This record gives sequence, structure tokens and C-alpha cells, in this order.
Amino acid sequence: KVPLSTKEYYFNHYVIMATLDTSTDDNPEEESSHSSAAARIAVIGCGWWAQGWHLPHLANNPDVYIAAVVDPTPNPVSTLSSSPLLSLEELSKKYDCSFYTSVQDLLADPEVGPTIDGAIVATSHASHFDVGMALLKEGIHRRRMAEAIEKEEEGTSEAGKKRRRRMEASGGTDGSGAPQCQIARPHRILHRALHILMEKPMTTNVEEARRLWEMSSKRYPEGAFIINHTASYRPQTKIAQKIVTSNELGKIRHISASMNGGLMWLFDDPSNQSWVSKTPWATNNKSSSGEVQSNDDKPPMTGNGYTWGQIAHVLAWIYGVLGVGMTSSSSNTDSETHGVAIPTKVYCNMTHSDKTGADISFASVITCRDGTTFSLSGTALLPGSQYTDPPVGKQIRVELFGTKGSLMYGGDDKLPDSGRLELRRTEKGAKLEYPCSEELCPDFLTETGDTATQGENLMDGFYFEDGDQAGTGPGSMKAFLDCCRVSSMAFAQSVAALEEDCAASISGTSSACGSTNGGETPTSTYGGMVEKSGVSVVSGFSGDSWERNDSKQSMINDSLVGLRTVQIIDAMYRSSISGKAEPVT
Repeated sequence: KVPLSTKEYYFNHYVIMATLDTSTDDNPEEESSHSSAAARIAVIGCGWWAQGWHLPHLANNPDVYIAAVVDPTPNPVSTLSSSPLLSLEELSKKYDCSFYTSVQDLLADPEVGPTIDGAIVATSHASHFDVGMALLKEGIHRRRMAEAIEKEEEGTSEAGKKRRRRMEASGGTDGSGAPQCQIARPHRILHRALHILMEKPMTTNVEEARRLWEMSSKRYPEGAFIINHTASYRPQTKIAQKIVTSNELGKIRHISASMNGGLMWLFDDPSNQSWVSKTPWATNNKSSSGEVQSNDDKPPMTGNGYTWGQIAHVLAWIYGVLGVGMTSSSSNTDSETHGVAIPTKVYCNMTHSDKTGADISFASVITCRDGTTFSLSGTALLPGSQYTDPPVGKQIRVELFGTKGSLMYGGDDKLPDSGRLELRRTEKGAKLEYPCSEELCPDFLTETGDTATQGENLMDGFYFEDGDQAGTGPGSMKAFLDCCRVSSMAFAQSVAALEEDCAASISGTSSACGSTNGGETPTSTYGGMVEKSGVSVVSGFSGDSWERNDSKQSMINDSLVGLRTVQIIDAMYRSSISGKAEPVT
């Protein structure tokens, strides 16, 4: 249903969204530190990771405007931070943005909600579904509003027919004598797409993960849905994916992987409820006074600990390299039921912390539909920590074996010299190759057509998770912001084109538009107004500008990879309880 405020603007012929000024109200002449094409981002969940990584990364980027911060508690707390976290009010002042205690309040604010280009979801794992669905529904609402306005413009809706009859009877005015824009050629409506960067894992519930996958990939594909698997966005990962998906290894027959980290400080501490409790929302929804702010009826998680907290990284890397989620004319890997190494059963043993009950070690065997054998193990028992000085990195190893060769990648993710991508091909006598080396890398870059991975970011070595606090964020963040900027610029261009076309129509200077006032000075009925609806009209651009056509723009969507990780991890916990192999649901 289109809001009444939008319907009122129908009689002004178009609903527009002007480029917002990010200068302060106190000094409107002050130049903003952000570019005119800055993406407007909301950060939902303001705990340790958001305040230590996401917000500083966004603030360091001149192409980003932090539009809002959201957290269920006005005073977020974290047992992982060495210093107190900032309150929402303090974050609002620090980053010059609005703050809210729910995503619903954010989206309901007409001054902010409809204007955001993207949202980072950094809430507790179990709350990802509710937040993600609210954002996806907002994107669908924006699109439906655009479709309704397009019908109005075309005159195919009842309101459109009435408006056209009224304008014809009044000689091209709105009935009061004010000239109206009458653009002869049909215009297409462009809505402000809403993109999502979600922390891993996507959810802790299979059905919720499947619904997010269906919603983001089928019902709202206009928005990017990126999961913050930082290792999956390393340049080395793109090259590994190219090798596997171009059949360099032949048919994949065996996968072996392990991920061991020094994380007992996290999973052996009862105060870290988000990481060890089966009902983490009971703590996350408490205010600073300890009062529960919401009655959550979610059933308890099957388990919580190292597996939920860490293994999504390595599983996402594996399935990303296998090409899950990629769409092409010759593959069905975007389908839930097609592709390589589709899991069907999992057998898993786990050990647990005596203090918290959280799992701290596991060993599992995954049965796959295509016969691929798959073993996966990991532990939090590695001595040390990645946050100590010197840091002790996670020990990671992934091996893929196919009928024509093998690919191996492993090392210490704090020591790049500890490993590198290794390729052996049967047809070349099993000679060891290093695809990311200076000698071979240019060939792979040429084949992928990916020039963005050139330069120092593609140094040969072992690079997995990207937890650097400096700079503008990992590759997953940059991919998310690129999507936001592309659609934001398209939206701004459509507004500018509409203003120009309508002004020309009113003044009678456009050959494509009917004159309404005999060439008098144009008086745009919407010039300078801002209707924060998130909808604009686009008539088409060419060259370096946006061009709207019938084909949908391809957006990054990690949701099927996210679903795979949730399916496997859920089955691992169920198997560890039952003592037998459990089906992947």
C-alpha cells in the first residue's frame, strides 16, 4: 500500500528524492568531509566489533556518510572490550548521526529511514534473521512504491486515469492554474535500493537462513546481500575460485579442512554470554540496569561455542571457491539443490568447556549428494591469542582434490609467509604451481578480468580473515559499499534528469515534452522539495551514466553460501548430541 503522503505527490506528477546535504545545521556553508556521492549507511548493533571495526572503517572512508546507529540498549556493553563502550548518544555525537533502539524506529523515521543506501547488521547471531527480514521488507516496500508511481505516471492506474482527465480538462494545470510537468515519453521508476552487509553466521537456525536466502535472492534481488566472511573476499580466494570453477581440478572428489585458534579466552569465560549461551538474546536484550527489554520466545539454540563462532569462515571459503551462489547460463549453482558438495548428512563429535558448556573442539565427516567426501575439524585450544603481542594467529588448512588436480591453501593467518595457494595438475606431471606468484598471477587476473585485485593486495602468501582495525575495512565491506554507491549514484542521476526534463517541459523547450505555459518562466511544482520516499524516476542514461533496462542489475548475494554454512553447523550440533549421523535439513 502506497502511503498517503506519496499519493499526494502524485498530483505533482512525480515523487523525487533529492541529494541530501551532509553539512551541519549549525553551519550550512561548512564543507562536508564526505563526497557528494557518499553512500548513506546505518550500523545496526553497536557492540565491541561495530565500535572497534565497522564504525571506524566507515568513518575513514570519504565516500561514506554514517546516517544512523542502532542498538536495543542505549548503553551497549561488552565483556570483550578493554574499555567501556560508547553509549548510543555518544556514538551519535561522535559520528554526527541519528540513533535508535530498534530497526523499526530507524525505518519509520521519514527523515532517515527511507534515505539509507545500506545497513550493516552486527547484532547477536540469533537476531540476524529479524533484522535482515525487516531490511529486506523495506527494500521490497520501496520497490512496490516505485511500481505504483510508475503505474500512476503511465496512467494505467485508476488514480493515473483520473489525474490525466483532470489535467486535460484544466489545460495542463493542476486545477489551480499552476503549470504541471507533462513528459511525453514514458519514464521508468528507480527506487533507492537497500543493500545489506551481515555479520557471520547468517543465522543460527536453518529455516531462518532458508527464508533469508529466498527473500534476498528471489523476492528482493535488487539489493546486495553480503555476509561478512572476510576471507571469501581476499584476492587469493577469487583466484582459487577461478581455478575450481574453470574445471582446472576436474570433478571435486574430496575436501579436507581444519581451523584451530587460540580462543579459550572467549569460549571458556561464562561472562561471554553471546558466545557461549544457548539463549544469548536473554542477555543481549537487557538494559544497563539489567531489565529485560523484550520477551523473546525463540527456542534455545541446539548449542553454542567455537563451531558457531568460527567455522562459518572456513565453510564459506570452501563453498565460495566451489562456486556456490554463482549464476551463469551453463550452471545451476544458484539453486539450493544443485552444485558441488551439497551436504546431506553430518556425523560430528565435540568436546566442551567445563566452565561454560560451550563446544571448544570438534571433528566431523560430511556426506555429500554427489559422493564428495568431506572432513572438517577445529579447536579453540591453540595456546595464545590473536590479540596478544605478539599475536598468535589461527592455524587454517583447506585441501581440495579433484580428478585432474588438487588445490591447497593454509598457514597462520597472522603470518603471510607461513603459506600460499598451491596447485598441482595431473596433466602437468604434478608439478607444484603457485597461482598467486608474480610469474603466474597476471595470467589468472587476465582470465578473471578482475583488475581490482592487482597491486599490493595480491601479494603471494597466506591471507585469510581480515581483522585489521586500520583503513577502510576488508574486501567484504568494500564490495558492500561499492554496491551502495552504484545505486546511490544512479538514484541521484535519475533525480537530476527528472528535474531537467520537467523544467524543460514546463518552459516548453523540450521537443520530447508537451509545453504547458507557452514558454513562460518555469515554476516546478517540486523544485527544491525533498520527499523522503526513497523513490525516483529515471528515463535512461548512456555512456558513463546509469541506464535502466529490462534486465536486473547483478548484485552480490552470499545468502546461499550462508545457508550452506548454517545447514552444516546445525547438523554438527545435532549429531554431537545424538551420537549418530544427522540429516542436513
